[in-house]
Amino acid sequence: MVVGAIILLVGIVGLLVPVSVSGDDGKSVGCGNALVSDMSGAQAANNQGVANVPVLNQIVPHTDYVALCESAVSSRRSWAIPVAVVGAVVTVGAAVVGGRRGRAV
Repeated sequence: MVVGAIILLVGIVGLLVPVSVSGDDGKSVGCGNALVSDMSGAQAANNQGVANVPVLNQIVPHTDYVALCESAVSSRRSWAIPVAVVGAVVTVGAAVVGGRRGRAV
């Protein structure tokens, strides 16, 4: 049961720890966490970039912070949710099995 509780705790911490991304220029932008994503900082960083200034016949390289944030949050969710679910199943399963053993003795 202790192992299941530790796995569950790791999954929950993974869901609650803030997610951030950094662009090519080293600028770091917060994206919320895996439970609640907040793309306002990423949108603001996109709006502040040089890419929004029109320049004829030139392509200005630009970091899409919203896309980076969506990818980072999705990646965090892809491992944190299954880890939390496995931890919960192991913890509940150990409690049920432990409860049955206690009654049989």
